[in-house]
Amino acid sequence: MDGPHDLGGAPGFGPVRFDPDEPLFDHDWQRKVFGLTMATSTIGLYNRDENRHARERMPAADYRATGYFEQWLVAMETNLTELGVLDAATLRARVEEFLAAPDEEVRGKAQPDLFELFRDTLEFGASLDRPVPTPPRYAVGDHVRAVSSAKPGHTRLPAYVRGHLGVVRRVDPAFVLPDTNAHHEGEHPEHTYNVAFNAHDLWEKGDHEVRVDVWESYLEPAD
Repeated sequence: MDGPHDLGGAPGFGPVRFDPDEPLFDHDWQRKVFGLTMATSTIGLYNRDENRHARERMPAADYRATGYFEQWLVAMETNLTELGVLDAATLRARVEEFLAAPDEEVRGKAQPDLFELFRDTLEFGASLDRPVPTPPRYAVGDHVRAVSSAKPGHTRLPAYVRGHLGVVRRVDPAFVLPDTNAHHEGEHPEHTYNVAFNAHDLWEKGDHEVRVDVWESYLEPAD
């Protein structure tokens, strides 16, 4: 899906600035959004690819006007509403309750079993690597081309590499295919690769490599 999130090489946004001392959370509400998202996904209401796809579907103006954890909040609300766990009227009512009494303690209940599951997920992770019965199609050094188009819906293939030639630099384990996992079409794990593209080929400037991690179906043999 070509959405507002796919900004690689887009003009007018300036350099990406990185602060090595930046805190994980600037505000307490961000910590809560992270916790709620992890909790609702950990119990299986939706998966991480559905979460990403919900953010991608935000209107471009809204996406660019909101911060990272605001986008997480929108994605969680979108997923839970589409699943029927929440409804828009209830959500609006709770927001109005909060705005009327922002200092009042939010109602909730202790769920120790969920806490243990959540803690284990944070500590040990929830990897999406999977075994596949076939060997990798490509090897290190192979010249490949990124497919020129992506089907509608979620994909992890950046628009700026589509149709361009690259070289396989590393063969990685097989992982769940996001394109199907985001739409309840099955996991369909595939081998993944780290592919190097020439920056000048992508953007007509630069002489460095641009490394992109891609799934096998995102590639085809070079002509």
